[in-house]
Amino acid sequence: MMADMTECPYVVGNKITLQLEGHPVQATIVKTFEPWTNACAMVLSFDSDLSALGIEGNVVLKVYDRWFSTEQRTYWQTDPWTPEIERDLYEYLCSDEGIKFAIKHEKFCIKKREKEHHFMPTIIEEDIDTDEEQNQQNTCEQEGANENDDANSKGPLSKLSMLSTSLFSPLSHAYKMASRGLLCATRLFRSGVTAVLPWRHHKITDIETQEINRDNEASENNSTQTHGITEEQQPNNLDTAVEDAGESENEEAEWDYLGNELDLCFFKQFRYESEIEAYETMRDLQGIQVPRMFAHTKILGPTYTQDQPISRYFEHPGILIEYIEGFPLPEIAEHAPRKEWQPIIDKAIEIVNSIMSHGIINDDTQERSFIVQPDPANTLDSEYKFKMAMIDFGHTRFRRKYHPGEDWRWWQAQGDSEGAIGVAMSAQLEREQGGGYIYERTPYSEALQCDYMSGELPKERPIPRDV
Repeated sequence: MMADMTECPYVVGNKITLQLEGHPVQATIVKTFEPWTNACAMVLSFDSDLSALGIEGNVVLKVYDRWFSTEQRTYWQTDPWTPEIERDLYEYLCSDEGIKFAIKHEKFCIKKREKEHHFMPTIIEEDIDTDEEQNQQNTCEQEGANENDDANSKGPLSKLSMLSTSLFSPLSHAYKMASRGLLCATRLFRSGVTAVLPWRHHKITDIETQEINRDNEASENNSTQTHGITEEQQPNNLDTAVEDAGESENEEAEWDYLGNELDLCFFKQFRYESEIEAYETMRDLQGIQVPRMFAHTKILGPTYTQDQPISRYFEHPGILIEYIEGFPLPEIAEHAPRKEWQPIIDKAIEIVNSIMSHGIINDDTQERSFIVQPDPANTLDSEYKFKMAMIDFGHTRFRRKYHPGEDWRWWQAQGDSEGAIGVAMSAQLEREQGGGYIYERTPYSEALQCDYMSGELPKERPIPRDV
């Protein structure tokens, strides 16, 4: 369905095909929630009866789509997705060099994420080839370039495959030095100088600056000495530098746009897995304080990528959750009586603390993550009734991923999920409505602030205890 598409298919009225329990199911898009951030969210109406899965009526699809999650592509500084990018990525991953690099880089991204979040490591011996890696290499279609062929006759993808192999050792070193899980490059100059740097953060040769410096040096030298070399005899160092830098920029462009897609592929998978784990950890809260999760799903990639060992790089995983029709918490003044603002926001704080008690910290706790659904039977004279649920758990961390001796309360204090709602809503209503909500920390939150956040600077992370 999406093989040759350049425009986003997630438009009201469009039909999309999902995979549910290994079978294709068609649905119509009823509503979208834009702009797309880490994932694309929309309301679906299924064309077939799915009551066996507990799905009745409209549901929300949240799909971690690498192609059209615009916020993620902007964050990674990537160009808009095109079918040509997908074809190039496919051809690269079908080569031995490409799949080997992808597996290696995924391990690096996992280790980098674990280190940044202080998770217990899950990958210990990263340099040992796994059975999975060997099997994937043996079964991939050999559509990449043959390393014995002339690289110039094979185009940029062939050069890319050969480059990934010949530079594998220095790239591994570069990964350890990168500040983020970005692809790195080795840029070679005719002068014989080799530099290994993250591409996106460094530009080794700035031609314009170099030219100005050369002009200044020449001007100073001409004022003190006379050269006996004609223009034809002078070495053309600038032309050489320009040519070398141009070749380096071409290598960077060839590598970088595919590297961006791999980064997006791995990090959207992290978000998806975090969301799944959060809902499964909160089973007792589903349908009460968070939406019910009905099923995992996915949208297949282009036809030519399906039913292959590398298919997962091109699929878009997602979840189907309960659709709660209501208004986001920041719009409380527009939809709820003023006298109800206090209990509604207090309910949001109650939900935050309830989720936190399940060993979950949501690093993306925001006011917009709460949906308020008023009871249709509410009247001006009746008691105001409402249902509230928190959504968006792609940026979560879990107690089980930390060392048993880790001071989990320190992490809770740093996140201050309760304050993220209470302080923000109090300030918003004060600014826009002249007040209407008074935030008082719960005793547990107050204790966290007192123990870890008092004073001019928050206390440093305690060293985990031996258990």
